[in-house]
Amino acid sequence: MRTRTAATAATLLTLALTACGGTDEPGDHMAAIMCEDFVKQKLTSPGTAEFPGVTSADYAKTTTISSKSPWKYKVTGVVDSQNALGATVRSDYVCTVSTKDNDTWTLGGLNLTPH
Repeated sequence: MRTRTAATAATLLTLALTACGGTDEPGDHMAAIMCEDFVKQKLTSPGTAEFPGVTSADYAKTTTISSKSPWKYKVTGVVDSQNALGATVRSDYVCTVSTKDNDTWTLGGLNLTPH
């Protein structure tokens, strides 16, 4: 099981909490952002990663699995990135993340499947 502090996304966390009206629940958007971070760790060329589904329901969907602490989310989407040969490849991903304190996120599972 991997954990990731939201310090790398501190600004995004602030925005997410502000957008939620300051509630304790991190929300779907923050879960999607943290999944993107975990997906990038699995890619050959993470600097080339593009997530077209952040604003499009056609490509990304976040489902709340648990709406109380520890909050748990499932994010499905696509990522475009370069492979070892420099070709851009689209991959599907399914990511499950959770958090107890809105600061430390735990990866529950990640499946990354190239097209």
